[in-house]
Amino acid sequence: MHMTGRKGRRRGAARIAAGAVAVLLATGCSASVSATGSVSKEEVAKRASAALGEKVGRVPDSVTCEDDLKAEKGATVRCELAVDGEKQGLTATTASVGGGKAEIDFKVDDGPGAGTSAAPEPTGPPNAGAGAPAVDKAEVARQGKAALAARTGRQPDALACQEDLPARVGATVRCQLAADGEQYGVTVTAKSVDGDDVRMDFAVDDSPGG
Repeated sequence: MHMTGRKGRRRGAARIAAGAVAVLLATGCSASVSATGSVSKEEVAKRASAALGEKVGRVPDSVTCEDDLKAEKGATVRCELAVDGEKQGLTATTASVGGGKAEIDFKVDDGPGAGTSAAPEPTGPPNAGAGAPAVDKAEVARQGKAALAARTGRQPDALACQEDLPARVGATVRCQLAADGEQYGVTVTAKSVDGDDVRMDFAVDDSPGG
């Protein structure tokens, strides 16, 4: 999840885009599709576009998804839709699988912004303590909760990390996520380091117990 500044637009275009995106904010819908192991990213995008069009009365200008969606309950993939030049993140989730079909839920992010990153990547300040620079484990957990909430549309019950994250590209730490009474492992990876800016990737385990 990258937060970027938004450029100014002509007043008329801004009204159109704002109105269209406002309709899509917090929109949820679903679609049923034939699936044998996974649903191709092109099919997911196609179904998302059709479902959103039926839900809000307008088909997005475009929908693109990063990866194929596994035909396994709870599997997710991140997509991005565009409406009048405004980009919006979207999460496609396999809600159920049966009879050779997968029921897919589509949830548009609560706020506009690019949303194609499969794992959110907020920035965090390195720890000013002695030794090699690192992001404090409490800060990693705080930003991880915020990123996962933005990605899924709901706040995790808790997120705790075992140690600080070294401010070094490729460094990882393990964290523990609590949601709906289940415990999931989370791998946090330092994707890039630019001075005091450490960009992180949060990958939640596919099944609880990690």
